[in-house]
Amino acid sequence: MSDTALVLKQTRYGLLQSARNPRVVVFSIVFPILLLVLFNSIFASGDNATTEFAGGTISTDAYFTAGILAYAILMSSFSTLAVGLTTRRESGQLKRMRGTPMPPWTFIVAEVLRCVVLIAAMTIVMMVISHLAFDVDLPGDSVVGFVVYVALGTASLASVGIALTAFLSSADAASTVAPFTAVILSFISGVFIPVETLPNWLEEVGRVFPLYHLAEGLQTTLVSGSSGTGLDGGNVAVLAIWGLAGLVVAARRFQWEPLGRG
Repeated sequence: MSDTALVLKQTRYGLLQSARNPRVVVFSIVFPILLLVLFNSIFASGDNATTEFAGGTISTDAYFTAGILAYAILMSSFSTLAVGLTTRRESGQLKRMRGTPMPPWTFIVAEVLRCVVLIAAMTIVMMVISHLAFDVDLPGDSVVGFVVYVALGTASLASVGIALTAFLSSADAASTVAPFTAVILSFISGVFIPVETLPNWLEEVGRVFPLYHLAEGLQTTLVSGSSGTGLDGGNVAVLAIWGLAGLVVAARRFQWEPLGRG
């Protein structure tokens, strides 16, 4: 069997496994959709509700749609990979897998590809719900920027999630650190709270991390009447830097054998 066939087969197995995992289904699929509906129903009251954004205004429905989508990408890539890989490592699954004739890299690629498929499906579902229920449209000129942010954000957060496993000593630690980090970052990155309402110092802290730039990038592409792709060099650069940093750390520090410290 070719390496490509191995990757595709493992990806299919991973998707089936995700569908049977209550934690993945609830936190990576059900919860983001529920948040999307709740935030747009509660905070975007009125047909003309707007939110201050980047010196201008954006439809509140569009603002929260993009923000919750960024959160969904975070949970389905960063959190899922950090928790899943750490759990498999500490249970000995990765060690046994590395001892098989299968090239180890095919497993990692399949895990990332599984996240890509889930995120692509979630993006379509959330945008369809937002369009039908909340009249959120993606301007034609911004489609390229929207796709770039989803793809780059997924790659960046996935690499950081894999890198994080080097610093997690147990499955319990991973199940605590990754979701906690995701929630805290969401509050200071314009996902749950508009950044214009945050203290300046807290907004500056949020700017350090990739979720802020993913959320802002997606929100920019959903601004009604905007022209251009919506791509911003600063947002793209920060996402790329975090992705490369995560890739370097993962390549040097990723462990296949249990750390046994927890």
